[in-house]
Amino acid sequence: MSGTPRIRSRSPVAGLERARLSFVQVLGQSVSAVAPSAVMVTLPALVIPDAGRATIAVFVAAAILMTAVGYCVGQFATRMVAVSGLYSYIVKGLGAVPGFGGGWSLLVGYAAAAMASTLGAASYLAALLGRVGLPTGSTLIAVLAAIVGLLALMLMIRGVKLSARIMLAIEVFAIVAASAALVVAFVQSVREGATPSAGGAKSGSAVGFAVLLAITSFVGFESAGTVAREARNPFVTVPRAIRWTPIALGVLYVFAAALQLPEPVRQGVDSLPIVLTLPDPSGAGSSALSIVMELGITASWFACVLGSTTALSRTLFAMGREGVVPSVFGRAHHRFHTPHVALAVAMPVIVAVPVLYLFVSGSSRDVLIGLLALSAHGYVLAYVLLCVATPAFLRRIGELTRLPVVIGALAATAMVALVGWAAFSRTYVAGAATAVYVLLMLLGAAVFAIRARRSPGIGERMGVYDEAVADDLLGRYRPWEVRR
Repeated sequence: MSGTPRIRSRSPVAGLERARLSFVQVLGQSVSAVAPSAVMVTLPALVIPDAGRATIAVFVAAAILMTAVGYCVGQFATRMVAVSGLYSYIVKGLGAVPGFGGGWSLLVGYAAAAMASTLGAASYLAALLGRVGLPTGSTLIAVLAAIVGLLALMLMIRGVKLSARIMLAIEVFAIVAASAALVVAFVQSVREGATPSAGGAKSGSAVGFAVLLAITSFVGFESAGTVAREARNPFVTVPRAIRWTPIALGVLYVFAAALQLPEPVRQGVDSLPIVLTLPDPSGAGSSALSIVMELGITASWFACVLGSTTALSRTLFAMGREGVVPSVFGRAHHRFHTPHVALAVAMPVIVAVPVLYLFVSGSSRDVLIGLLALSAHGYVLAYVLLCVATPAFLRRIGELTRLPVVIGALAATAMVALVGWAAFSRTYVAGAATAVYVLLMLLGAAVFAIRARRSPGIGERMGVYDEAVADDLLGRYRPWEVRR
C-alpha cells in the first residue's frame, strides 16, 4: 500500500455505541446466545441413547472442534471490528458471493435460534403458571410468546449495555439453578440404586449423529463479534470471549452429561418443548426442585432470545449499511444507538413463526426440535466457510502461518465429514429442516441477485467494519483497519 491512508469523516457503522461493554458483558453475549443451562438439562439426555458410554467423549470432541472454530474467529476478531461478526469475516476472506452465503446462513441460524428460544421461554412459563391452576395450552403459550418478544424488544432497543447486564445475570442464575437441580437429582438416583449407563453406542453412524447434535449445543458462541464496536478494547475482549466460551461450555456439558448417565432426568409428557421430570415427582422436595429447574430453563431461553436477536439485528444492520438488504435496516436509534428498525422488523417474525408452527403441529416439543435443527444448519455452513476463509484472509494481508492453515482445514473437514456421517444414521431426523433451509438459502440467493443487479458495485461495499475517523485521531478509540 502506498501513499497516505484515507481517513473517513464517518464510520461505515456509525450510529451504534462505542466502547461501552466490559469483557464480562461481552462474554454474556456469547454465553446467552447458546442458552447453556437449557442445554445442560436437555441435550445430554438426547445424546446418551445414541452414544452410551461415549457420551462424555462426544461432548469433549464437540468442545475441541468448537474451540478450533473459535481460534479461526479470533484471527479476524483481533484485526477488525465488525458489527456483523462472521458475515464480514467471510466476506474479507472469500469475497462477496461466499460471504453473502455465509451471512444469510447466519441470519437463518440466529433467527431460528431466537424463535426456538421464544417458544421455549413461553412454554416453560406456561408450565409454571399451570402449577398454580391456570389452564395451559397453545393459546396461553402464544400469548406468553408475544409478551416475551415484546419485553425482549424493549430491552434491546433501550441499549446493548442494559440487555447485556440482564443476559449475564439471567445466565448466572440459570446455570446455578440447572446445576443444583442436576446434582440433587443425581444424588437421589444414586441412592435409589441407579448406575451409570453401561450401554454402548448404537452404531458408528449414531455416534456421528450424537457428535453433530452435541455441536449444536455450542452454536452462537461466536456472537460476541457482533458487539465488537460496543465493546471496550474490542481486540482483546472479543477474541478472549470467543476463545473461552466453548471451553467453559464444554466443562459445563461434560459435568451435566456425567450427572445424567444414571438417568436422573427423564423424558416426560409432551406439554413442553423438551420435557424433563425428576425422580419421585410426587415428593415435595422433587416438586420444588422441578420448579427451580423450570425457572432456570425459562430464564436461559429468555437470555437466548436476547443474545440471538442481538446478533441477528446487527448482521441486518451491517447488510443495510452495505445495501445488501434495504437501507432502512441500517438505521440506528438517535437516542439509544441501537439498530431499532432491524429489531422492530425481526421480532414480530421471531414471535409469529413458532406460534403459527405450534398451532399447526400441536406439539411444542416438535416445534422446538424443528427450529433448532434449522438453526444448526445455518450455523454449521457459516462455520465451515469461516474456517476456509481464515487462511485465505491471512494470506491476503501477508500474515499467514502454518497453524491457521492446519486448524482451519481440519475444522472445516471435520464438520463436513460429521454432516455426512450423521446423514447415514437412522436417527437423523432433520429432513424437513434441511428442505426448509435449502429453500431459505435459495430465497437468499434471489435477494442477492436482485440487489446486485440494481446496484452493480455492491460487492465492493460488503464486509463493513468500524474504521477510524478524523475525530478519532485526537481521541482514545482507534480501531485497526483491515489490511488489504
